Amino acid sequence: MDALEWIVPYPKKATIGRSHIDLNGCHIQGGTGTAVTALRAALGAAPEAGATEVEVRVEIRVEPGSPPEGYTLTAGATGVLIVGADPAGAFYGAQTLLAMAAAPCAEHRVCVPECSVRDWPDLPLRGTIEGFYGTPWTHADRMEHLRFSGRHKLNTYVYAPKDDPFHRERWREPYPEEELARLGELVAQAAAQHVRFVFALSPGLSMVYGDPAERAALRAKAEQVWEAGVREYALLFDDIPPELRHERDRAAFGTAEGASASAHAAVCRDFAEEFLVPHGADRPLTMVPTDYAGTGRTAYRDRLAAELPQDVLVWWTGSDVVVGEIPAADMTAAAASYGHRVALWDNFPVNDFDFERVFLGPLTGRATELGGVPLEGITANPMVEAAASRLALTTVADYAWHLAAYEPGRSHERAVRLVPGAAELRPLVEACSSWPPGASQSPALSALCDDALAGRPAGRLRAELIRLAELPQDVPGTLARELGRWVPAARDMGAAGLAALDLLTGRSESLVEAAREALARAEAHEANVLRGVIPPFARAALERAAQS
Repeated sequence: MDALEWIVPYPKKATIGRSHIDLNGCHIQGGTGTAVTALRAALGAAPEAGATEVEVRVEIRVEPGSPPEGYTLTAGATGVLIVGADPAGAFYGAQTLLAMAAAPCAEHRVCVPECSVRDWPDLPLRGTIEGFYGTPWTHADRMEHLRFSGRHKLNTYVYAPKDDPFHRERWREPYPEEELARLGELVAQAAAQHVRFVFALSPGLSMVYGDPAERAALRAKAEQVWEAGVREYALLFDDIPPELRHERDRAAFGTAEGASASAHAAVCRDFAEEFLVPHGADRPLTMVPTDYAGTGRTAYRDRLAAELPQDVLVWWTGSDVVVGEIPAADMTAAAASYGHRVALWDNFPVNDFDFERVFLGPLTGRATELGGVPLEGITANPMVEAAASRLALTTVADYAWHLAAYEPGRSHERAVRLVPGAAELRPLVEACSSWPPGASQSPALSALCDDALAGRPAGRLRAELIRLAELPQDVPGTLARELGRWVPAARDMGAAGLAALDLLTGRSESLVEAAREALARAEAHEANVLRGVIPPFARAALERAAQS
């Protein structure tokens, strides 16, 4: 298999030769940067003579053709050379080398093909936001997610779990020491993976925006996590009442439509001027407006455009909260409506609106021709299931890095190959790959069911149902453990479909009873696998049997 198929995101420009460079013992040089650290951790080191030379350099340039986070990688008879446009670029070059080295080779234990790669990202902001409702990720989940992000060149992680009480409901209260220590570990891990750790606070449920003491409390909370290493912040005003509820705020900002935008802009301005500037923060604030979906101007957005500091980045979710398609025109219109550059808070593959479903398919429907579009980048909002989210997030990384080359199906194939346990659970992954949530869960399987009901050959349908019914239950690893509720649901759905298919070709009472029992078992599961596909097929078969 082409070694490039093991790299996500897919490189911009790459050529592969026939010969291979043995990396089973190599001499890694280039100082003590993160790229060298990553290579030594993965490949080891062999200082003896004759070992393959792997050199890492950083050559910071400002001329065209050397964009931030870019790199070149060459591998040949004289060794391997990685040159980064900056330290992040060098680190990403190392990740590309390690990804190619993971491709199986019949001749060498660890090797890479002779190659020349020149690569850089399209979107400056590429990452994830843990912004869902429900059980927050564990500390171990987050640490592994940051390593995953580094491997796939996602450069941002936003800490914003809705059900962390110190993020939202109890935003004024400082974190307990144990929690603060864990945040510090996340910040350090993020830095090692060249991931921007953005700490978000969501004070809008209770904050009196015009009260100086409340603004001071917000800054005090930010100060606490600054001391733990946080250097980038976001303020979120999503999912709160649109009107101002406190008399002090109504007196300060008015009661006209959109007045809350003036309050939110004032809080953001105060935070930037009284906290970020005195602390010498390198990056400006990011915020989520209350009016975060849609593309048209509103009274709220008009006020925000006029009063929010111009360097504040605005998050936006698309034409709706959860969407199937986001064209470039929508991105441009949204930016114009806010009067600011926008970043896409992509509610994909989030499942907090339906915890009985998992979304394991690729990112689809996002514009890939973004020349001149004022979009800073994308942060995807994942599922409660951290490991299962990586199937979708791998494709998000592919999209954000190389827009023009993004092909959802091909990217998803690479994700299935790279996420441990996904290949073994492929029938389940395929059954849970539709997007958006309101779409058919499996158009292909639905069409096969329709064919069977119409009396057409059902061999392909039977084969697919057998794959589901025989889904393995002993797959090791985190992914299989997270999907533990969905595996038996898929198996029973497959069995129900097979029983219904048998009923279409026979009319005995035993087949009718078997189909009824199989359908009842399948529908007893709370986990939703093909609930919109198999039960309607089974009921149609039962109705036909009752009429015969």
